[in-house]
This record gives sequence, structure tokens and C-alpha cells, in this order.
Amino acid sequence: MGGLLSMSAISIGFFGVVVMATVGLALLNQSRESQKIQLIAQNKIKEESLRPELLDQITSLEQRLKNVRSLLAEHPFASNAFRVLEADTHPQVRYSNFSFAKDGLKVDLSGEAASYRVLARQIGIFEQDPQIQKVDFGGLSTTGEGLVGFKLTLVFRPSLLQLRPAGAPINSAAGSGTGAQ
Repeated sequence: MGGLLSMSAISIGFFGVVVMATVGLALLNQSRESQKIQLIAQNKIKEESLRPELLDQITSLEQRLKNVRSLLAEHPFASNAFRVLEADTHPQVRYSNFSFAKDGLKVDLSGEAASYRVLARQIGIFEQDPQIQKVDFGGLSTTGEGLVGFKLTLVFRPSLLQLRPAGAPINSAAGSGTGAQ
């Protein structure tokens, strides 16, 4: 009988713990519900304090930014052509005349090279560049200073004039004027 009595005491003690835990959880849940109601009320107050015209301006600005991004994605960027020329120009070549036709993706150049060999290397550099579709050479002459005068027409691939992220490579063949060997 002593064992039965101790089992009853343990059962009653366990029941008491379960009842207290249930009451504790109910109180905690009630506290959380009241906090939730307070937060919802605070959010509604803040939403009502926002001016509808401000929200309209934000929405309008977002739409305009999307439109500008779309426009820029299709806009030609002639600065990429300058980067290719800078990277591909032999150090012993200088240009005296430059004309860029965006519609034809064409650049007409007049310039001088230190020698016929340097000029040949320069033309080779341009011909190897994957961003240059066509190289036309002509107008060969010598100057009074012993330099070789020339005229070049470069036709770029359309992909060259697309917007690139800052620092993105242009894929030039020569890379920063390395044709001077």
C-alpha cells in the first residue's frame, strides 16, 4: 500500500506540473496576442500617416527608372569605341583626324606612323580585334618629318556599342597597346 500511495503522490505532482505549464502557456499566448494587436494598430497609424501623393510619386519614379534602364540598354555607347582605339593603338602611331559615324558604326582615322613596319603592325592589330568587323586602309603618304601618313576606316560590330557594366572588358585583341613589339 505504501507503493500505491507514493505512485498517487507522483501522479498528483505530475498533474499539478502539467496544469501549471498549461496555465503558463495560456498566459504567454495571451500576452503575445496583445502585442500582436498593438503592432498591427501601430502599423495602421503609420500607413495612414503616409501621404497618398507621396506614394504616387514613389510609384511614378520607379516607373520612370524602369523606362530609363530600358532606354539605356538599347542606347549606343560610343565611348566603347574609344576604349578599343585606346587599347589597340600602337605606341608609335598618332591620329590627326577622327570622325565617328554612329549609324554606320564606322570610324574614319587619319594619322601618322613611325615607319611602314609600325603601320603594318597597327593594321594587323585592328584586323585581329574581335570588336572590329572591317578595316579599310588607304591614303598612304610620307611626311616631311619622315613619318608615314595614312587613312583608315574601321567598322565596329554592333555589340561594341551596347552598354557594359563598369570595368567590363571590351575583348580587344591587342589589350592596352601591346602591339609595340
